[in-house]
Amino acid sequence: MSKRQINQIHNSINRVVHEPVRLAILKILTSAKKVDFNFLLATLGVTKGNLATHTNRLEATGLIEVKKEFYGKIPHTSYRITKKGRLQFHKYWENMRELAPE
Repeated sequence: MSKRQINQIHNSINRVVHEPVRLAILKILTSAKKVDFNFLLATLGVTKGNLATHTNRLEATGLIEVKKEFYGKIPHTSYRITKKGRLQFHKYWENMRELAPE
């Protein structure tokens, strides 16, 4: 692979997906129909604020959908990956495989 090809692949890496916590969120969401805030919080071991920041970024870029509702008086937030998110996640891994040494 030429240096030019490597640079093209490197430049095409989605920086939103590349961030480790966001990458982990997308991985979890590719395996589940929907996931709630507390599950992600416990699974990822991040703070509430950190999780909210990352999910907001993923939502803003259209990679996930966020649904906020109340069960009685208790707020409940759930997440699901969008078609665009699934596509970007798979494209990210294609790029990583192309950059991996043979």
